[in-house]
Amino acid sequence: MTPSDDMDPRRLLAASLTRPLTTAERTALDAWEAGSAEAREEVARTREVWLAMGLAAEDPTVRALRRSVGRKARPERRPLLAGLGLLAAALVVGVALNAQPQVETYAAPAHAAARLTLADGSHVVLSPGGRLTTRFSRRARDVSLEAGDGFFEVTHDKRRPFAVAASGRTLTVLGTRFNVAGGARLTVSLVQGSLRVSQPGAPSVLLVPGQRYVGASDVGGAAQAGDVRSDAAWTDGRVVLADASLAEAAERLSRVSGRRVALTDPSLARLRLSGSLPIERMDDVGAALEALLPVRAQTTAGGDLIVSPVSRPSAKFSERG
Repeated sequence: MTPSDDMDPRRLLAASLTRPLTTAERTALDAWEAGSAEAREEVARTREVWLAMGLAAEDPTVRALRRSVGRKARPERRPLLAGLGLLAAALVVGVALNAQPQVETYAAPAHAAARLTLADGSHVVLSPGGRLTTRFSRRARDVSLEAGDGFFEVTHDKRRPFAVAASGRTLTVLGTRFNVAGGARLTVSLVQGSLRVSQPGAPSVLLVPGQRYVGASDVGGAAQAGDVRSDAAWTDGRVVLADASLAEAAERLSRVSGRRVALTDPSLARLRLSGSLPIERMDDVGAALEALLPVRAQTTAGGDLIVSPVSRPSAKFSERG
């Protein structure tokens, strides 16, 4: 729905320069500002320009900014007006340039994880073939996990919330360690700190350490307790599975190894397994699967793993419908 001219957020932002906004106007402006990183940048840049120009705005944020930098009125002599005008123009240009967000895109190799240090000092392990884009500014740290899984160690900065967009959700943190695994369902595992998972049309979920958020792509999710450190074991070269179906294991192994793990028979999907599987060599993955399940695993010339049933399943293995 398009806002009316009276409630257009940019008109309201301009109006706040000369008069206090009504409650409805302030609510509309705040909602627009909170709706996107671009809007937040525009509002922040506009207010900083006002501050640099010394405008006596009625906007409460600008008044607070003016108080925080201790601007003091002082007599000005007319011969200095031209010089002060040039100085104000220079300040405006400097603020506008400094307020521009820093955008970076990172991509992991197809068959190896990437260990990244972001511009704010945060660390990310990105799974093979993964891709993320960061948009950092003075007031926000926005990250988009566009492909693959990621383990995040976020540097604390109370002035700049750290938000990760993944699978239609927004994960908002201040300082924490958490794992994000995509696929058929999004799983967010919180190791340390606090984290809020938000999704349009669904209640927000606040995680505490030791909890996972699990949700399908098109519906809201829920928090549940779990072994969250094991969820991040892929960053150390292994996958930990606890009573997982072979279908789930194949998807997980494919994501964190950068190699395709394919099942040749649909019946294999129902087999279940538990254990810690090394993922650095697909031959080792295949050997582990053969030791745990009635399957044969063959590595292709391209490095993928093809899993087939054995002719006679052993009685010590089980299937569940």
